[in-house]
Amino acid sequence: MIARIKTIFAFGVISACAFANAYSAAGAGGKICVPVYKADSAGEPETFRYTAQVMPIETVNITSRISADLVKVGFKDGEYVEKGRLLYTFDDTRYAAMYKSDKSKIEEYEAKLIYARNDYERTNELFKKGVSTKDEMESSLSQYKSYQASLLGAEADLILSEDDLKHCKIYSPISGVIGLTNYTEGNYITPSSGILATIVQLDPIRVKFSMSSRDFLENFSDIETLRKTCVVRLKLADDTFYDEEGEIEFINNEAVKTTDTVPIFAKFKNSKSRLLPNNTVAVYLKRKDDKSKVRVPVSAILHDEESSYVYVVDENDIPRRRNVVLGRSSDGMQFLNSGLSEGERVVSDGPHKVVEGVKIEVAK
Repeated sequence: MIARIKTIFAFGVISACAFANAYSAAGAGGKICVPVYKADSAGEPETFRYTAQVMPIETVNITSRISADLVKVGFKDGEYVEKGRLLYTFDDTRYAAMYKSDKSKIEEYEAKLIYARNDYERTNELFKKGVSTKDEMESSLSQYKSYQASLLGAEADLILSEDDLKHCKIYSPISGVIGLTNYTEGNYITPSSGILATIVQLDPIRVKFSMSSRDFLENFSDIETLRKTCVVRLKLADDTFYDEEGEIEFINNEAVKTTDTVPIFAKFKNSKSRLLPNNTVAVYLKRKDDKSKVRVPVSAILHDEESSYVYVVDENDIPRRRNVVLGRSSDGMQFLNSGLSEGERVVSDGPHKVVEGVKIEVAK
């Protein structure tokens, strides 16, 4: 408490000294000389810049579900492939034989099941007439049920063997650009061989960036406003703007806890493949319906416990405090959401030297 009182006292002494010095300088004919800036606008709506990463909308890693020799690779590395195109062909000799074997078992069990059902029906009729014993009837019923179960098992085996045979040929599940094949013809491939190749959808392509929760709520308020009224542009690594405007797809269903930012995803056409996954780009956002905001140099802004503020200089060169609401800053300029009008003059550098109500000399 004592330390706080000392601090407050020291601050009061310093402020009083500054005020006294200002009046002293004024009385001696030496006004405080500071530059002023006439508040203006950028001439266009405020633009927001965010660092972003390019990412594909769809990516598929091609793997093998069977173990067999790779007979044919049906594409060239880096080629565009349509959905449904044949990519890999494996030797299917063993799987075709297994399929035929399982199919023959179904026919065998179907025939046995027909005989067992007829036998059970005959035995059951004889049992009702007292000609056959209960044991004979139950034995025929057991055989009938057994063949029913065997047929179900054979049908399951056929499904699996048919699935294995189908996977002797791998077709592209999406349209996109396929990368380098990790295995060439003649290699023996198993499910543990890993990724054979990767297909990436490049057109359209997605860009992910993060916006602070404050920016999101203050400038766009909700996803629909962001999607409908926002213009999305990209600046590439060579410092040129991408020739296509994008559109906001969606925002993530939760904010990032550690940074209080909202991940946002935008989609762009990419017919020339200028955007590649994992590229770093800059996203520029602006509201279509946004009016240009007033701006002043960052050096004109002061802060205290009450608010951010500037010193507005009147026609008599007397500075008056004016509280302002800050927007974003860019290239040394501070945009203001409210508190100042275009054309008003503010102390642009060294505002801490100024005392409110004490006339200044405007630096030429």
